[in-house]
Order: sequence, then C-alpha cells, then structure tokens
Amino acid sequence: MNGRGLVLAALLAMLLAVPFAAANEAPFTQELDVPVVEWFHGEGGDEALERLEDEASEGRIRLLQWRLDADEIGSDFPDDDARLRADTLGVASGPAIAVNGQVLPDLEASTLQTAVAEAEYRRVLAFSGTVSVVEDEGETAVLIRGTLTPMENLSEHVIVLVTLTEDGAVDRHGRTATHLVRDMRPEVAFARNLGNSSEVLWMMTPDHLEAAGVDLSGHGLGYRLSMIVVEHGVVLQSSTQALPSSTTGMDQSTALAVLPLAGVALVVLGLVLRGEMKTDQALPAIGAVPWDGEGKVRVLVHAGTSS
Repeated sequence: MNGRGLVLAALLAMLLAVPFAAANEAPFTQELDVPVVEWFHGEGGDEALERLEDEASEGRIRLLQWRLDADEIGSDFPDDDARLRADTLGVASGPAIAVNGQVLPDLEASTLQTAVAEAEYRRVLAFSGTVSVVEDEGETAVLIRGTLTPMENLSEHVIVLVTLTEDGAVDRHGRTATHLVRDMRPEVAFARNLGNSSEVLWMMTPDHLEAAGVDLSGHGLGYRLSMIVVEHGVVLQSSTQALPSSTTGMDQSTALAVLPLAGVALVVLGLVLRGEMKTDQALPAIGAVPWDGEGKVRVLVHAGTSS
C-alpha cells in the first residue's frame, strides 16, 4: 500500500470511530414501553387529556394522541390514520381512551388508573436493527431496517404498526397537541413461525411524511418512532425510539470535542479521495431505496459498506 493508501485507511478508521459517523442512524431500542394509552380527540374531555399528558410526562404511559375531529374544526392535523385506528377499535367519535387497545367505558381517572395497572405485555417479536433519517436533495425519509424474529407462532392477524409521533405539534390555527400521531404505517410482510427470522426494510417516504405534516429539518428532533405489535387492534407489545439526530447519544461536551475532529478528517479525506480514486477502481458502494409511489428511487452512495 502506498503512502496515500495508508493515509486513506487511517482517515477512514478515524471517521468510523467518531460517534456520529452514522449521524442520523441509531440502534432501535430493545426495551418494551410502558402501557400504550390512546386518546381519541373530540369535543370536551379537557381534564382527562390533561391527566394523560401528566402521566406521559412522568413516564408512566406511552401517549398517542389521535385527532379525529381535525377536519370538523378546520385543523391541518392528520386524521386519516386516526379514523382507521378508531374504526379498528370501534370508536365512533371522541373523546375516548384506549389502554393497550382496550377502549375504556369512561374518562374517569379511577378507570384509567385501574386499566394501566392491569395492562400487560408479552414479547412476541424480537427486532434487532436501526432507525435512520435519510436526506437527499432536500427530501427526507425515515428508514427502519433489521431482523424481525417471532418469539412464538403468530397468527396472520398480527401486524406491526410503525407509528411516528410529534412531541409538541401545532396546527395552522395555533392549536397544540402533545404526542400527536403524525403517521402510521401497518407492516405485515414478515415470517410468523417461531424463530423464523425476516430481514425487513421499512420506509416512510418524503411524500408520505410531507402529507402528514412532518418536518424533519431539525434532523428528527421532537419526533418518536414506535413499533407497536397488535392483533385485532389489541396491543401485544410496543417499543419507542426517538428519531436520531446528529448528536444522538452524545452530551454537549462530547459533541464539541468530536465536531472539529470530524470536520478536519472529512476535508483531508476528500482531498485524498480526489487524488486517489479513479472511475475504474475503488468505486464507492451504491444502493437504492424506493422513494415514492411512482416507481422512482433514490440512489444512496456510500464510501464504505457496513453490515
């Protein structure tokens, strides 16, 4: 290996060691959520919603807020997925509460407390993989990729709801909603037999995210992704991961320390690559993912490949 090659190898190793080398990708959590509590918004029920928001802020529940009445009140909050979820659970109108997919008979605090205390999960699917925010030409998509393995034999009615929520959403009239469900994508293409693993690549496309009012210009800050496993609407298990950002997993001092290092390394690496790489050798890895519903793809070019 010549001198340039040694420099190139050293710089690549340095970049791979930098904590944010995959700045917008993070391992998806293996931890199960606290009970999933769904709020179907409607006229009234302000006190009940306030209680739910307090419970969520204390980490006792995973709150999902569905704005069923968005069209009726002239809001631009999304409501298509809200209606689908409400129909699945038999909710005709809000306000209503469901705990792990079980609709409560009323909005009373005691009813909620009992339901949350009795809520149970069983781990039926194991997922090992990552969630990433991918940007290209000003457009952004969310990718979930990894291995999904059933922990028991599952019926064909088991679905994974990939759900994206915004911590603090604001509509065009200034109305606010915490933990608003912006997008929900049902996934069914995976093996159902015990121990039979499936490689999955799930994507929320730019067009889909834009239609849902999702703004990832802050690199995912303020958004959370949940993988909710349901059967006939009932929640079997749920895990939630904050969308990764350029400082995911870093404190402020760490970020300040690695930014100059990575900046210098990238500049030098670019100069080395410019002189070292030719079109007929050392080609970067090229991959493609579907980008919209019209047969278009985005080509992703990487200087190296990873498993």
